[in-house]
Amino acid sequence: PGAARLAHGQTRVFSWESPFGPLEGFVIAHGGQLRAYENKCRHLPVPLDYGDGDFFYPALDRITCKTHGATYEPLTGLCDDGPCAGAFLTRFDLDLDGEDVVVLVP
Repeated sequence: PGAARLAHGQTRVFSWESPFGPLEGFVIAHGGQLRAYENKCRHLPVPLDYGDGDFFYPALDRITCKTHGATYEPLTGLCDDGPCAGAFLTRFDLDLDGEDVVVLVP
């Protein structure tokens, strides 16, 4: 299915070219809503996943940084536990195009 039909906790990775080189982000479905974030922890500039596209930890109902365990609220991007508590993931606006999601990156 297209990204617009992701089930709760499912994600899709996307990438784009920036003035600083290629960057990566992900779309996550949570509670019937979609959000798009940059794939970069707010504690250290490292990807949240291990390159496997797995960002959501169901037992905590949170996006989790696999490097050091920081957790983020899926709908707000707020780090609510870990060394970057109080910081927010970089969020992008998105639009639906049929079953696809168009992420509006800078």
